[in-house]
This record gives sequence, C-alpha cells and structure tokens, in this order.
Amino acid sequence: MKTVLLAGGLGGARLAPALARVLGARRLSVVANVGDDLEWMGLRVCPDLDSISYALAGLWDRNRGWGRRGETFRVRDALSALGAPSWFNVGDADFALHLERSRLLDSGRNLTDATREIARKLGVRRVSVLPAADAYAPTRFVLRDGRHFEFQEWYVRTRARLPLRRIILSRRRASAAALQALHEADAVVLGPSNPVTSIGAILALRGMAAAIRQVARRIAVCPVVIGRPSADPGIQHHARARRLVLEAEGGYDRPASIAARYVGLIDRFVLDRSDRAEAPAIRRLGIEPVLSDLLDEGVLARRLSELASE
Repeated sequence: MKTVLLAGGLGGARLAPALARVLGARRLSVVANVGDDLEWMGLRVCPDLDSISYALAGLWDRNRGWGRRGETFRVRDALSALGAPSWFNVGDADFALHLERSRLLDSGRNLTDATREIARKLGVRRVSVLPAADAYAPTRFVLRDGRHFEFQEWYVRTRARLPLRRIILSRRRASAAALQALHEADAVVLGPSNPVTSIGAILALRGMAAAIRQVARRIAVCPVVIGRPSADPGIQHHARARRLVLEAEGGYDRPASIAARYVGLIDRFVLDRSDRAEAPAIRRLGIEPVLSDLLDEGVLARRLSELASE
C-alpha cells in the first residue's frame, strides 16, 4: 500500500513520523504546502517543507512548533544589530539549510530535486518529501484595510491579528513529482493542517484536485478539536489564524464546516471522539465521519493506516 499525505508544517511535522512508522519504509510520500514560502535575505525559505523534513529526521523542535531543536540565533541577532529586518526568526542551522537550498536552485535544480537532496542529507530515508509545486507560489492576503501581504508577513510579522478581506491562493501547476505520487497511491490523506492556507493552497494548484479524485481511498483529518481545547500558545496562535482565514472564506472553525470544504474530494473525514456531535452534519454532506483520538499521533496514524487499507 502506498499513501500520500498532504500537509502543512505543524500538522505534517506531528503526523508524518508516526504515519511513516506505522506504514513502513517507502510506503509514504508527504506533499508539503509551499504557499507559506518566502524570499528572506535573498534566500528561498520553505517553512512547511523544512518542518516536515526536520521532523522525519528527528531534528524538529516540537515544543516551539518550528525550526530545529537546540537552535541558536546569533546570525539573526547580528543582522538585527545592523538594522536589518528581524521579524522572521531563522536559526543559525536553519540559515545553513536555506543557503544550501538556494545554492541548489541557483545551479539549475528544481525545488523537488533540491528537497530530495536536502532530506537525504538530513537523514530522511523511509519517506519521500515533495513540494506541492516547483514554482514560487505564495499565498497572498488582502486585509480589510486594503493592504496586501504574503502569508508570513501576516502570520508572523502581525501575529495573525489583522482581519482579512480575502485570501488569494496560487494557481500555479502542481509539481510533476507530487502528481506522480498521487497517480501511484492507494490512499491519500488530507492532513490536520489549515484547510485554507495549507491544504487549500495545495488543492488550488493546477492538476492537484483531479489527481486526488483518481485515488481509491480519500481521507481528511480535521485540524481542530473543539471538545478538548489546547492551552499551548503555539496551538492557540494557529487556531486564531485558522479562525480568521475561515471567516474570510465564509466558513467556521468547526469540523462540519471544514469537512464541507472537501465535498466531492474525500470519502471519509476523521474527527476527534470529543466532537462526535458534529458527525451527523458531516454525514449529511455525503462524507463518512470517523472518530479517533486526534491528540495522539500514534493512535491517529494506526487508524489512518486501517482506513487506507480497507
């Protein structure tokens, strides 16, 4: 069985290692969102690709929710002392990765090849990590006051606090490698990531939705657990951002509202057991609700493996 996981940074970094352990070597491909990418200090930065690669390599800082464990920030601090912009935190070892990626891209490699080489050098062996698009495809925000921001400017620089008028997702072509992985897949999982700026940004790429519809088993995991809210500041920050983007899209931060975004694309929607009251509304959408423990990645991964092989 081959499974493709579509994911953003936080949800993908938490789920991908557990899913890889359950499925076994070379049975999982992770297609990562690139709508969060940015050019920073002349370098190409791919936060979601990097978080997922770090997690699979055992290097991810789970407590912080981004970057590498044991990271230092001497370069960032020195840049700040020189008067350079410092709102986007990049650690010293992380800078090295962005330098290497930019070197590979400047040498003529596409983002898929650069990502594969970086993942291999980090020690990722059992899983294929793929960008959703090779082209630069940033998600853009139109604020209510008319200003235009790219994702990281809004999410990091303003702490996702400014109200939004609309979100503009890139319509660039999905990467050939991502489409090929879906063509070969027995199951596809839309991960527990932001349904607009992560999963939505992947689905908006040309060729992606059609490729997903050809996969035999199509599953989505809810990114929200309303019955067991988290006190973690990082999770709360993600939740605030998710609420704002869903409101800008005319939706709500609830399982049934999120499942409605995937009508015609998935067959099953996995939600937390504490949110079972949402199940009837999901079933009325023509999607089968599946209850699991979304806060335990091991339990969730085993349930997804069962659904992928049924």
